[in-house]
Amino acid sequence: MTAGVLAPERATPAGAPGAAGPGIAPGAQTHRPGRPTGAPGRPGSRRVLRRAMAVSAVLVVGSLLLVVGANAYLTQGQVRLTRLQQQVTAASGTNRDLELQVAKLENPSRIVSQAEGDGLEAPSRVSDLPQVDLPPGSSGTPSAVTSSTGSPRRR
Repeated sequence: MTAGVLAPERATPAGAPGAAGPGIAPGAQTHRPGRPTGAPGRPGSRRVLRRAMAVSAVLVVGSLLLVVGANAYLTQGQVRLTRLQQQVTAASGTNRDLELQVAKLENPSRIVSQAEGDGLEAPSRVSDLPQVDLPPGSSGTPSAVTSSTGSPRRR
């Protein structure tokens, strides 16, 4: 109902309880100067205010829980990253050690001394083999070699 509605057949006297004023229906809402509509003094306004406060509290608590959860997730990721960095550092050290070991084992003087220790001797005379020309159309690698018995065998 709006302000300014004419009263039905019966009107309440001006001084009687529930009187809204001349020419205004008893249940009609009126705007009183000095008090804005929806002001906290009305019973319905308190309910709306409580509901707004409850919604605000739920939003604040929910936001805080979300921040705490995100912080825990980030911390867990940082711990995992630190563990992976430690593994990378350990693997890099192992890789360096293995590269050093390969360099020592590839040393030609070590290989020669190991071969001599195993009973191998360096040849007294080294000569190059003459170049052999292949017939046209061959791939350069023989696919079958004839064994001493005459039957072909695969390499």
